[in-house]
This record gives sequence, structure tokens and C-alpha cells, in this order.
Amino acid sequence: MSKLPRITPTCTPRSVSAAASYGPYPPPELTSTWNQMKFPPKINPLAPPPPRKRLYASWETTPQHWHNDRRRLMMQQKEHERYHSAWSTPFYGPPADKEAYRRHYRQVLKQQMSDADEKKRTDLQSKVHESEAAVEFDRQCKMKDFQDIVKKYNYLKNFRDDNKMFMEESWEKSRINKIMTDRYDREMLKYNPINWSGTLS
Repeated sequence: MSKLPRITPTCTPRSVSAAASYGPYPPPELTSTWNQMKFPPKINPLAPPPPRKRLYASWETTPQHWHNDRRRLMMQQKEHERYHSAWSTPFYGPPADKEAYRRHYRQVLKQQMSDADEKKRTDLQSKVHESEAAVEFDRQCKMKDFQDIVKKYNYLKNFRDDNKMFMEESWEKSRINKIMTDRYDREMLKYNPINWSGTLS
């Protein structure tokens, strides 16, 4: 027995362009003094870069941790300047920055509208596929039920015919046995009659 088709989930994965458009503002490509800044690479405290060499006699890694902590602070300052200080540029900056700000949100709105239309279209297609699958499943169930009814009817019909044939054969055998028994009794009476003297009337 097959199962009903699974219902398609309502969520639709976003495209690559949509994921890029829904990012925070300002986007990373905007010019900033922190974007041009090069951060020092991260150092493994247990394996400092040459010419320094870690001695197994000393387990202290203070310079390496200080280097990584200073790098972390610089990256946090960059993110702070980007997300918390750059908000004033679209409002108080030059007209080009204001227009870039408005353009960004117009593009986001267009992307949201196109994503909503795509989601409606895919939902409609999935509902159509589900309806077709449900109709096909219902048709198969009806066909199977009809075949089961025909199979049961043929089985019961054959069972009835076999019983009828068996009863008719048993009746015929009984009739033939009775005829043969009566014939045998009559022949036996000829050679061994009950009333030899003929006194019984």
C-alpha cells in the first residue's frame, strides 16, 4: 500500500543574489579608513613565528597572546566603526552617499518583491503537483478496490460452482449406489427367496 505524497514545505531557499542583498548596511565594499587597514596575522601561541623559538622549559606565551588580543581589538574597532559609526554618513554625508543609501534599500525592496513572487510561483507549482499526485493516488486506490472486488467475486463464484459440482457428483454417486444395491437385492431374492414355500401372501 503506497503512501500519500508529502506536503511540500512552505519555505523557499533564497538565491545567492538575495542573500547578498539582505546583508547589513553599509555593505563591506563601501570605502572606509578601516577597510584599507591591514591587520597583522594571527599567531599560534604554541608555535611562534621565527626568529622566536619557544623553549620547552618555559610554558609562558604572554607576547603571543598580547599580539592576538591587540589584533582582536583592532578588528572590533573596525566592526564598530562600520556598523555603529558609519550610520550617520547616509543622513549627514554628501549627496552621493545618500543616493547610494537609497539605492541600496530600493534594491533590497525589489529583491524582496521578486523573492515573494518566486515563492508564490513555486508554492502554486508545488500545490498543483500535490493535487495531481493526490488525484493519481485516488485513481490507483479506486482501481485497486475494483480489482479486489472482481477478484473476490470470481473466487466466490468458483467456490460456489465447485460446491455445486461436488454436491451433484455426490448425489449421482448415491443414486447409482442405491440402484446397484436394489439390483443386487433383487438378484439375491431370486436365488434365495424369503418365502420358499409360498405360504406368505
